[in-house]
Amino acid sequence: MKIFASWALTTPSTLLANVVVHAESGRISEVVDGHPRDADYVVDFLTPGYANCHSHAFHRGLRGRMMDTHHDFWSWRRAMYAFADRLDPDRYQAFATLVFREMVLAGFTSVGEFHYLHRDRNGVSYSDPNAMGVALIEAAHEAGIRLGLIDVCYLYGGLDGGGYCPLEGVQRRFGDQDVDGYLDRVGQLVESDRVRIVRGAHSLRAVTVDELARIVGVDGSRPWHLHLMEQPKEVEALQGHYGERPLALLAARGMLSSTTTLVHLNQLSYRNDQVEAEILANTGAVTCACPTTEENLADGLSVGGYLLTHGARVSIGTDQHVSIDPYVETTRVDAHERLRTLDRSSVATSSLWSTLFGHDTIGFPGAGRLEPGALADMVGIDLEEPGIAGADPYEVLRVGTRASIAKVWVGGELVVTDAACERRALGAQLRSMIETLWRQQ
Repeated sequence: MKIFASWALTTPSTLLANVVVHAESGRISEVVDGHPRDADYVVDFLTPGYANCHSHAFHRGLRGRMMDTHHDFWSWRRAMYAFADRLDPDRYQAFATLVFREMVLAGFTSVGEFHYLHRDRNGVSYSDPNAMGVALIEAAHEAGIRLGLIDVCYLYGGLDGGGYCPLEGVQRRFGDQDVDGYLDRVGQLVESDRVRIVRGAHSLRAVTVDELARIVGVDGSRPWHLHLMEQPKEVEALQGHYGERPLALLAARGMLSSTTTLVHLNQLSYRNDQVEAEILANTGAVTCACPTTEENLADGLSVGGYLLTHGARVSIGTDQHVSIDPYVETTRVDAHERLRTLDRSSVATSSLWSTLFGHDTIGFPGAGRLEPGALADMVGIDLEEPGIAGADPYEVLRVGTRASIAKVWVGGELVVTDAACERRALGAQLRSMIETLWRQQ
């Protein structure tokens, strides 16, 4: 299979003109100068496929339903729990298939699904304790996307002045009895070419730091994920319990490395000594920024742009899916830093492109570039889409939206032929299913 591109982004800092990309057996075999007559497909602009490194598929059911006044993070969380209570493995598979398909139509070729909805609505394990995880694996297969199933440990319902609290109500659906039970359950999940199993913990409110150390220590060469420092109350509770800020706590225990992904970090300190930014840059730990979610939940400004300017690595995720659009998330990373600093030009375009290619953090290090040997996961962009018409191709991520996505390949397979038409059909399916789920008990 051969694709001609008038422009091709081969790496975050390399833009080439008039390129033919050859793909065989799911991988790129050649990237050479060429002409349209040499190709099976012709696109205006070709980029590697994008990685959505933090997703909660079932949160998509809340889009446009918790946006009015008089709501805070905690009232939103109660509504999220209520929607989760409507899901069983069959419903979850059907719904997640549509959510993952929305991602593919936006140019995401892999997703890190941060999964903690393990048990039934009574907190009882299904006959297959991984039934909900298997439902997500099947959904990803049907949708045509690579899946990093970030199956996380969730043992406690929170942390207050009295210490860790037991799981209650809907939270009982999330729990494993202990770390051994968690590791045993996750060890039963099966990987494939398009599925990776990634370990982690929901947060330091849901496991102790000692329990997290056991999870991380199982295989230090594999990626792991953790929510951290999203809300001020979380940081206050952890600092009160452990006596130091959460990031310093993990660093002191030697738990941070290039295999670490910390999600959000909105409450990062901007002190003059920049200690926390330096911790991330020096350890290689990745921050997954989810700006549209962080805006929606009033978490505070994303720290992604700040960290990029300090040499730390940043990926992006759509989290609760108030928007599923790689360009919107990346643009927000830049915009939040502009609003914080009142400086219009602090984050380089190459750094913004790099946030879209965090595939290795969810188990797919072969993706995210157009070069021989890389996975043939690619996005074709229509440069005549009105939103980006006339823009420098290298700058489209600063001004574009998913509307410019025309075609998508995963493993050399064309999985999106006409994105605009397919999005319209998908919208009707999503509306119908979400309305049905909210009516069900």
